Amino acid sequence: MKSFFTGMEPWRKPEGSLHFYVLPGEEDRDRFIDAQEALADIDNLPLMPASYLHCTVARLAQFDEDVTQAEYTQLGDALQELCSGLSSFTLDFGAPQAVANAVGSWASPSKDWDALVEGCRRTVSETWGSDAFDSPAAPHLSLAYAKGPVDDAVVTGRITDAQPIGAVHVGTLHLVSVTVRPERGTFDFTELANWDLGHPHH
Repeated sequence: MKSFFTGMEPWRKPEGSLHFYVLPGEEDRDRFIDAQEALADIDNLPLMPASYLHCTVARLAQFDEDVTQAEYTQLGDALQELCSGLSSFTLDFGAPQAVANAVGSWASPSKDWDALVEGCRRTVSETWGSDAFDSPAAPHLSLAYAKGPVDDAVVTGRITDAQPIGAVHVGTLHLVSVTVRPERGTFDFTELANWDLGHPHH
Protein backbone atom coordinates (compact mmCIF):
# COMPACT_ATOMS: atom_id res chain seq x y z
CA MET A 1 0.00 0.00 0.00
CA LYS A 2 1.08 3.56 -0.59
CA SER A 3 0.21 6.83 1.13
CA PHE A 4 -3.40 7.95 0.84
CA PHE A 5 -2.37 11.53 1.50
CA THR A 6 0.25 11.99 -1.21
CA GLY A 7 -2.26 10.56 -3.69
CA MET A 8 -5.25 12.69 -2.76
CA GLU A 9 -6.01 15.86 -4.67
CA PRO A 10 -4.59 18.66 -2.50
CA TRP A 11 -7.09 20.79 -0.62
CA ARG A 12 -6.74 24.56 -0.79
CA LYS A 13 -5.85 24.38 2.91
CA PRO A 14 -5.79 21.50 5.39
CA GLU A 15 -8.62 22.62 7.66
CA GLY A 16 -12.20 23.76 7.30
CA SER A 17 -13.33 21.72 4.28
CA LEU A 18 -17.12 21.34 4.43
CA HIS A 19 -18.44 17.80 4.06
CA PHE A 20 -21.67 15.90 4.51
CA TYR A 21 -21.08 12.80 6.63
CA VAL A 22 -23.11 9.93 8.01
CA LEU A 23 -21.79 8.94 11.45
CA PRO A 24 -22.36 5.48 12.95
CA GLY A 25 -24.26 5.38 16.24
CA GLU A 26 -22.46 4.12 19.32
CA GLU A 27 -23.40 0.44 19.03
CA ASP A 28 -22.68 0.35 15.30
CA ARG A 29 -19.40 2.21 15.84
CA ASP A 30 -18.27 -0.40 18.36
CA ARG A 31 -18.33 -3.03 15.61
CA PHE A 32 -16.06 -0.91 13.41
CA ILE A 33 -13.74 -0.37 16.40
CA ASP A 34 -13.63 -4.13 16.96
CA ALA A 35 -12.67 -4.57 13.29
CA GLN A 36 -9.86 -2.03 13.73
CA GLU A 37 -8.22 -4.14 16.44
CA ALA A 38 -6.89 -6.55 13.81
CA LEU A 39 -4.99 -3.64 12.23
CA ALA A 40 -3.24 -2.39 15.38
CA ASP A 41 0.47 -1.50 15.25
CA ILE A 42 1.11 -1.83 11.51
CA ASP A 43 3.84 0.54 10.33
CA ASN A 44 2.47 3.59 8.45
CA LEU A 45 -1.14 2.48 8.96
CA PRO A 46 -2.51 4.52 11.88
CA LEU A 47 -6.08 3.72 12.88
CA MET A 48 -8.74 6.38 12.44
CA PRO A 49 -9.73 7.68 15.90
CA ALA A 50 -13.02 6.09 16.97
CA SER A 51 -14.79 9.42 17.43
CA TYR A 52 -14.00 10.42 13.83
CA LEU A 53 -15.14 7.27 12.01
CA HIS A 54 -17.49 8.36 9.23
CA CYS A 55 -19.05 7.68 5.85
CA THR A 56 -18.60 10.51 3.36
CA VAL A 57 -21.76 11.59 1.55
CA ALA A 58 -20.14 14.53 -0.27
CA ARG A 59 -17.29 17.03 -0.03
CA LEU A 60 -18.44 20.57 -0.80
CA ALA A 61 -16.51 23.16 -2.77
CA GLN A 62 -16.65 25.55 0.19
CA PHE A 63 -14.53 25.88 3.30
CA ASP A 64 -16.19 26.96 6.53
CA GLU A 65 -14.80 30.50 6.36
CA ASP A 66 -16.31 31.02 2.88
CA VAL A 67 -19.88 30.77 4.11
CA THR A 68 -21.97 33.44 5.82
CA GLN A 69 -24.45 32.72 8.59
CA ALA A 70 -27.28 33.63 6.22
CA GLU A 71 -26.01 31.07 3.69
CA TYR A 72 -25.81 28.38 6.40
CA THR A 73 -29.40 29.16 7.39
CA GLN A 74 -30.55 28.98 3.77
CA LEU A 75 -28.83 25.61 3.29
CA GLY A 76 -30.13 24.32 6.62
CA ASP A 77 -33.72 25.13 5.71
CA ALA A 78 -33.34 23.36 2.35
CA LEU A 79 -31.71 20.31 3.95
CA GLN A 80 -34.42 20.13 6.60
CA GLU A 81 -36.96 19.89 3.82
CA LEU A 82 -34.89 17.28 1.96
CA CYS A 83 -34.23 15.09 4.99
CA SER A 84 -37.79 15.19 6.32
CA GLY A 85 -38.87 13.70 2.99
CA LEU A 86 -36.34 10.84 3.13
CA SER A 87 -36.56 7.68 5.22
CA SER A 88 -34.04 6.43 7.73
CA PHE A 89 -32.51 3.15 6.56
CA THR A 90 -29.80 0.58 7.15
CA LEU A 91 -26.65 -0.16 5.18
CA ASP A 92 -25.17 -3.66 5.09
CA PHE A 93 -21.39 -3.41 5.57
CA GLY A 94 -19.07 -6.21 4.55
CA ALA A 95 -15.81 -7.42 6.09
CA PRO A 96 -12.83 -5.02 6.05
CA GLN A 97 -10.93 -4.91 2.76
CA ALA A 98 -7.57 -3.45 1.79
CA VAL A 99 -7.33 -1.15 -1.21
CA ALA A 100 -4.29 0.64 -2.65
CA ASN A 101 -4.05 3.23 0.12
CA ALA A 102 -6.48 2.36 2.94
CA VAL A 103 -8.43 -0.34 4.75
CA GLY A 104 -12.19 0.05 4.98
CA SER A 105 -15.56 -1.61 4.94
CA TRP A 106 -17.88 -1.20 1.96
CA ALA A 107 -21.67 -1.45 2.07
CA SER A 108 -23.94 -3.16 -0.42
CA PRO A 109 -25.58 -0.88 -3.00
CA SER A 110 -28.51 1.04 -1.54
CA LYS A 111 -31.15 3.11 -3.30
CA ASP A 112 -31.77 4.96 -0.02
CA TRP A 113 -28.09 5.93 0.17
CA ASP A 114 -28.12 7.03 -3.46
CA ALA A 115 -31.19 9.18 -2.80
CA LEU A 116 -29.46 10.83 0.18
CA VAL A 117 -26.29 11.53 -1.83
CA GLU A 118 -28.14 12.86 -4.86
CA GLY A 119 -30.48 14.94 -2.70
CA CYS A 120 -27.60 16.55 -0.80
CA ARG A 121 -25.70 17.32 -3.97
CA ARG A 122 -28.77 18.81 -5.64
CA THR A 123 -29.65 20.88 -2.57
CA VAL A 124 -26.16 22.41 -2.34
CA SER A 125 -26.12 23.14 -6.05
CA GLU A 126 -29.54 24.80 -5.95
CA THR A 127 -28.91 26.70 -2.70
CA TRP A 128 -25.29 27.80 -2.96
CA GLY A 129 -24.90 27.64 -6.73
CA SER A 130 -21.86 25.36 -6.73
CA ASP A 131 -21.41 21.65 -7.31
CA ALA A 132 -19.89 19.34 -4.73
CA PHE A 133 -16.84 17.26 -5.59
CA ASP A 134 -17.48 13.73 -6.84
CA SER A 135 -19.02 11.56 -4.14
CA PRO A 136 -17.59 8.13 -3.29
CA ALA A 137 -18.72 5.43 -5.72
CA ALA A 138 -20.25 3.40 -2.88
CA PRO A 139 -20.96 3.88 0.82
CA HIS A 140 -17.91 2.93 2.86
CA LEU A 141 -16.18 3.62 6.14
CA SER A 142 -12.38 3.84 6.28
CA LEU A 143 -10.78 2.15 9.27
CA ALA A 144 -7.21 3.25 8.53
CA TYR A 145 -5.35 5.28 5.90
CA ALA A 146 -1.79 4.53 4.81
CA LYS A 147 0.53 7.47 5.54
CA GLY A 148 3.52 5.85 3.83
CA PRO A 149 4.51 2.46 2.40
CA VAL A 150 2.64 -0.41 4.06
CA ASP A 151 3.38 -4.11 3.70
CA ASP A 152 0.37 -5.54 1.84
CA ALA A 153 1.04 -9.06 3.06
CA VAL A 154 0.87 -7.98 6.70
CA VAL A 155 -2.47 -6.23 6.16
CA THR A 156 -3.93 -9.12 4.18
CA GLY A 157 -2.85 -11.59 6.84
CA ARG A 158 -4.53 -9.57 9.57
CA ILE A 159 -7.93 -9.29 7.84
CA THR A 160 -8.18 -12.70 6.17
CA ASP A 161 -10.61 -13.99 8.80
CA ALA A 162 -12.46 -10.72 9.35
CA GLN A 163 -16.23 -10.92 9.69
CA PRO A 164 -18.77 -8.63 7.99
CA ILE A 165 -19.69 -5.54 10.01
CA GLY A 166 -23.38 -6.04 9.25
CA ALA A 167 -26.33 -3.65 9.41
CA VAL A 168 -25.62 -0.01 10.26
CA HIS A 169 -28.46 2.45 10.88
CA VAL A 170 -28.53 5.72 8.92
CA GLY A 171 -30.88 8.22 10.52
CA THR A 172 -29.09 11.58 10.48
CA LEU A 173 -27.13 13.72 8.03
CA HIS A 174 -24.24 15.76 9.45
CA LEU A 175 -22.59 18.90 8.08
CA VAL A 176 -19.00 18.97 9.31
CA SER A 177 -15.83 21.03 8.96
CA VAL A 178 -12.99 18.61 8.23
CA THR A 179 -9.24 18.81 8.86
CA VAL A 180 -6.79 16.51 7.08
CA ARG A 181 -3.68 15.56 9.06
CA PRO A 182 -1.21 13.80 6.71
CA GLU A 183 1.48 13.74 9.39
CA ARG A 184 -0.84 11.68 11.60
CA GLY A 185 -2.53 9.81 8.77
CA THR A 186 -6.00 10.79 9.92
CA PHE A 187 -8.93 13.14 9.38
CA ASP A 188 -10.88 14.86 12.13
CA PHE A 189 -13.86 17.15 12.10
CA THR A 190 -16.09 19.59 13.96
CA GLU A 191 -19.83 19.14 13.58
CA LEU A 192 -21.69 22.26 12.45
CA ALA A 193 -25.27 20.99 12.10
CA ASN A 194 -27.34 17.83 11.59
CA TRP A 195 -30.72 16.84 10.21
CA ASP A 196 -32.72 13.72 11.03
CA LEU A 197 -34.10 11.66 8.16
CA GLY A 198 -37.88 11.68 8.19
CA HIS A 199 -39.31 8.33 9.13
CA PRO A 200 -38.13 4.70 9.39
CA HIS A 201 -38.05 2.67 6.19
CA HIS A 202 -40.05 -0.53 6.68
